[in-house]
Amino acid sequence: MLGYFQQNDYRLPVHPATLCIRRELALALGGWMALPGGEDTGLLVAASVVADGFFIAEPGLLYRTHADQITGKADWTEPSEWLPRMRLIEARALALQNLWKQH
Repeated sequence: MLGYFQQNDYRLPVHPATLCIRRELALALGGWMALPGGEDTGLLVAASVVADGFFIAEPGLLYRTHADQITGKADWTEPSEWLPRMRLIEARALALQNLWKQH
């Protein structure tokens, strides 16, 4: 997941809202990141570097959008906001990956 995230402009092949994670793993990873957005992405990418996951091809989410949602606003993808968030998500995952390899 991390490699895909890095190679595809910080995008994921799945929607992170569909994540189902064991409580112990979520706690060990520190839970959802304290970010103004992308917290679910952060947890999914972090989990992917320390634990195997499963992909169920059957749709598990009907994603609806509305005019007032945060991810639909221009500042959501404004580079000065977007890039620091995504780079922090990446840095967390890389740090976990490096620590995990040592053990």
